[in-house]
Amino acid sequence: MDLAKIVSSGLKSSKLPTIFEEIADFLGAKDVGEALSRYLRLQILKNTVGEKWLRDVFSVFENPDLLVSLPKPKALPYHPKHISEIFFATLQKTVESSAYLGEEIGSECISEMLSEGLSSALESNYNASLQTILNVWKGALPPDLSVAQALGMRIDNVETKYATSILAPTSALPYTILEALIQGAYNRLGQLYTNLDNSIVNSLTVKNTYLTAHITALGEFITNVINDLILDAQYFVERLESYINTALTIVLERLTARLDDLEAIEKRHNTVDPSTGSPLIDDETYQTMLTEIYADIQALQDTFNQIKTEVDNLISDYVSVYESIIEDVINIVISYMNSFENTINTLINNEVNAINGLTVTDNIKSKIKEIYERIRAYRQCGFDYS
Repeated sequence: MDLAKIVSSGLKSSKLPTIFEEIADFLGAKDVGEALSRYLRLQILKNTVGEKWLRDVFSVFENPDLLVSLPKPKALPYHPKHISEIFFATLQKTVESSAYLGEEIGSECISEMLSEGLSSALESNYNASLQTILNVWKGALPPDLSVAQALGMRIDNVETKYATSILAPTSALPYTILEALIQGAYNRLGQLYTNLDNSIVNSLTVKNTYLTAHITALGEFITNVINDLILDAQYFVERLESYINTALTIVLERLTARLDDLEAIEKRHNTVDPSTGSPLIDDETYQTMLTEIYADIQALQDTFNQIKTEVDNLISDYVSVYESIIEDVINIVISYMNSFENTINTLINNEVNAINGLTVTDNIKSKIKEIYERIRAYRQCGFDYS
């Protein structure tokens, strides 16, 4: 049974076919006659214009040249005139559907469908094209505080008038902008001074490390030198003692020999020769021999005094050399330490002077103050709306 027969039989009878009641209930129509009218108009629309009528709505989005042939921009899918033509083509379909189905259904079936079904596509194509075109000529999104902080991080290389033109539209109070500039400038100064600070810290570390290491090494060296000197002193005393013992032993041996000679001479002088009745050694010879022994003893005494003097001189010379070596070692150590510390201090002082000589801090302060005063002046001037 075709549609015409169903409708005809339904109109002739007092009761509509069940299918129309179900359609009316599905559409939420309380009036069965209204539901039937909508259904009939939908069938007429479908059978007269067909589904191609609806496809034409999508085709103009895919190929706007169907409406008007224009050279497309290289970076965009639509020419501005395409956008306007698509707008009117959509409105035309809306009006046509309203004529067939009624204003409520006609407007919603196109507009709502486009709003819901094509929202993502329109957002990334149609709407995006419109935003891109307008933003090229009239983009006016104001900067935020991150721009002020970014300018502060390179404020020493930024011209103040340029910075003012960028920051004046910022939607923040002047002193809020000032704080953002100061924060950025603080980070900038941190970048500038970090390397210098690290250099000074490294120099101080090197100084302390090397001074400590050298003091330790030199302390060990001095200890070794003192130990060597002590050992040498002990060896010197031993050699000196051996020399003294040897020399005095010889002197004592000679002195003992002379004493033995003296006793022998005295006995011979006191002994009488039986044959002559006279001493074995006469007085003159005895006296001569005594004189010789005395001279030998005096010579031994002189030798002893010479040995004593020589030992004193050796001790004095050794002590003098010993003290000189100790003093030289101390002077060398002190001189070396002073020289090393002076060199490191000179390097550190040069770095400190380089930091103190930087004018970038004053330059940054001056620029930030100037920008702040310019922004305040902008905020006070206002516009004339008369």
